[in-house]
Amino acid sequence: MKKNTRKAELPLLTQLESEVHVWFARPEAIVDPGQLADYASILSPEERARHQRFHFDRDRHLFLVSHALVRRVLSSYIDMAPSAWQFSGNEFGRPEIANPGVTASLRFNLSHTPGLVACVVTLNADCGIDAEKIHARGDQMGVAEKMFAESEQAELRSLAGPAFLERFLTYWTLREAYCKALGVGIAHSDKDYCFEKEGGGQYGIRFESPMSGQGKHWQFTILRPGSDHMVAVAIKSAGQPGKDIVHRFIIP
Repeated sequence: MKKNTRKAELPLLTQLESEVHVWFARPEAIVDPGQLADYASILSPEERARHQRFHFDRDRHLFLVSHALVRRVLSSYIDMAPSAWQFSGNEFGRPEIANPGVTASLRFNLSHTPGLVACVVTLNADCGIDAEKIHARGDQMGVAEKMFAESEQAELRSLAGPAFLERFLTYWTLREAYCKALGVGIAHSDKDYCFEKEGGGQYGIRFESPMSGQGKHWQFTILRPGSDHMVAVAIKSAGQPGKDIVHRFIIP
């Protein structure tokens, strides 16, 4: 995992041939009224309508910042105005670039949670990202019993306190990122796979038979952009060597 490389002088789109880019932003740092008005102006009519439907100010703000920033991020790879990007969604709602003539090999995925926006961008690879604020909520063991593999449940039962929360969120964010890379909702996932730590923030996926050979097609990484957030990235590597994960914070 790298934050910056000597390839920085190359165009960002070229860098994606050997890298995966993850962009972060802190929504609470973006409060200037003029800047927020500029952000609203680059949203599509459908996005502006969705933005206005949120009941709470914090939710409206998070939606505005996250959807405007993904447009700005994509425009750093291809010479196109942020307002010109068009998106379509599959049956589960995953957005894809829909502009005629734009390379179909440029992929992205977006996640936001209180205090953080995260966007992953790849070339020629399906990708998914999930960001979560680290805090205990609800019956997490009950969620694990419904969603996680038996081996993961057994590990969680041996843990308590911060160690339990850390491990639960690791498995949860990895699952979310994996399902988003597949283009399906986590509710459509099953328990025939588990995640295994490989070191350095890297994870592997192991499937029960007859899919035992599929794990080599994936690259998983856990990132900690701050002490209060966890982010998982899933890349469908198709058996190719893993790419460097390069992450940056966006300056408002």
